[in-house]
Amino acid sequence: MKRLFSTKMISLIIICLFLVVMLPIFYLSFYNRASGDDYGYGALTRMAWKESHSLFQVLGAAGKEVRDVYGSWQGTWLSVFLFALQPEVFSEHGYVVTVFLMSAFLLGGIVCLFHEIFCRRLHFPLWNRLIITVLFCLNTLLFTPSFKSALFWYNGTVHYTLPYAMCLVLAVLLLRYAEEYRLWQFIGIFLLMTLLGGSNYQAALFALIIAVSIGGWSFFRKREKKVFFLLLPVAAELAGLAISMKAPGNKVRGGEEFGFSLLRGIKAVAASFTGGIMDIKNYLLEKPLVFVLFLLMFLFIAEAWAGMEKQKGKKADSLFLAGIFCLYCAMQAPAAYAGVGVSGGVYNMNYWVFLLFFTAVLVTAAKAAAAALGKTHGRGCSSWSHRYLVIPGIGVCFLLCILFRGSIKDSLWYTCVSYIRSGQAEDYKEQMALQTRILMDDSVEDAVVPFINDAQGPLMQMPVTEDPDAWSNTVTSRFYGKNSVIAISRTEWEEQYGNEAENKNIN
Repeated sequence: MKRLFSTKMISLIIICLFLVVMLPIFYLSFYNRASGDDYGYGALTRMAWKESHSLFQVLGAAGKEVRDVYGSWQGTWLSVFLFALQPEVFSEHGYVVTVFLMSAFLLGGIVCLFHEIFCRRLHFPLWNRLIITVLFCLNTLLFTPSFKSALFWYNGTVHYTLPYAMCLVLAVLLLRYAEEYRLWQFIGIFLLMTLLGGSNYQAALFALIIAVSIGGWSFFRKREKKVFFLLLPVAAELAGLAISMKAPGNKVRGGEEFGFSLLRGIKAVAASFTGGIMDIKNYLLEKPLVFVLFLLMFLFIAEAWAGMEKQKGKKADSLFLAGIFCLYCAMQAPAAYAGVGVSGGVYNMNYWVFLLFFTAVLVTAAKAAAAALGKTHGRGCSSWSHRYLVIPGIGVCFLLCILFRGSIKDSLWYTCVSYIRSGQAEDYKEQMALQTRILMDDSVEDAVVPFINDAQGPLMQMPVTEDPDAWSNTVTSRFYGKNSVIAISRTEWEEQYGNEAENKNIN
C-alpha cells in the first residue's frame, strides 16, 4: 500500500493521464487545415515557394507581406512575418504540424520555467516537481478559453501561444542572468525581447514588466552594475514596440482615434485590476476543475516544503505575490485601452498568466502550511504530510471531480473526443480534402466548391461563402491563384459538378 500510494507512483499515474489527454488532441491535428487569415497572409509566400522552391525567396516574400500589412492593417511585424510562413505555403498537408509545433513551444516553455523554479531554486524532489509541472500543463491545455487560438489555428498560435512561450523562456534567462551575468544569457534576452516588440501587446508588456522587475530585484540584492546591461534589450523591445504601434495600418484596423492618450491609459490601468478580479471570479464559477487541479498541486507543493529544514522569507513572499498579481492584471491593459473586440488569444493570455499567479499563491500558502506542520511534527516531516495530508487530500479531490464532473464537457479533451466520435471530424476531413483538390486543380480558374459544414469542433475554419467578393473568398482565391472562388450547397454541387469531378478523380 505504501508503494501504491507513493509520490513516485502517483506521479507516474498523472503522467499517464496527461498522455491520455494529449492523444485525441494530437490525433485531431491530422484533420487540421488552413483557412481565412492563413490564406490571406500566405498568398505571397506560397507564390514564391511555388515558383522558386527557394527558402530565401519565401523569406523575402514574407518581408514584403509585413510591409504591405504594416500600411494597411496592423503593425505587429514579427507576428505578420510568421503568419506569412503558415505551413500550407509549403505543402497542402503541412498544416498538421501546427498542433505538434505549438504544443512543443507551450509545454516546453512551462517545463523550462518550472525546472528553474522548483528544481534549481526550491530544490523540490523529482517526483513532486513532475506532478506539479504536469498538473499545471493539464490546467493550461484543458481549460484554456480558446482552443482554436491555443493550438489549432496557426495564425492565433504564433500571435499568442508562441510569444507566451517566449516570455516563459525569457523569465528563465532573466533569472539566470540576475545571478550569473553570462554573455549567452544576455544574448538570449536581447533576441527574445527584440522579437517580442513585434508580437502581441500582452506578451510585449509581460516581457517589459519581468525584465524591469527582475533587473531591479537583482540590483537591490547584489548592487551589481552589470544588471544595467538589461537596459539594452529593454530599449530594443521598446523600439520594436514603437515601430509596431506607429504603423499606419493600426488606424485602419482600430479607427482614426487609435493612438496614445494619457487619460485612456489611466482608465485602462484601473480597468485592468477590475477585469483581473472579475476573471478570477468567473474562473471559479465556470472552471471549478481548474481549482481542483490546483488543490492537487498544493498537496504536493506542501509535501515538498515539509521535507525541507527551513522556510524563510515571508516579507519577500508578500512582495512577490503583489508583483505577480500586478503582472496578471496588466494582461488586461491592452484590451482595456483599445476598447474594441478582441480575439480568443487575448483571453488565453489572461488565463495563462492567471495560472502563473495562482501557482505563486499556492507555493506561498503551501510554504506557510509546511512551516506550521514543522512546528507541530518537527522539521523534515514529509512522510507525515504524505500520509495525513496528501493521501486524504487526493480523496477530497476525487470527490470534487465527481461533484464538478459537468465541467469536463468544457475541456479540450472532451471537445476533441466528442468531435472525433461523432464522425464530424472525418466528415470535415473529407470536405476539406475535396475543396483542396478543386482549388489545386490548375485547369479551374473560377472555382466552385461545396459549402463546409458548420461543425468544426476545436478546429478553426473561415469558410468560403456564396459571395465571390466576401473576404474569405477573396483571400482563398488569391492563395490558390484563382480568378474567383464561391461556395454552393453540397446537393447543388453534386448535381452540377459531380460527374465532372468523378471523371477527374476528384471524388
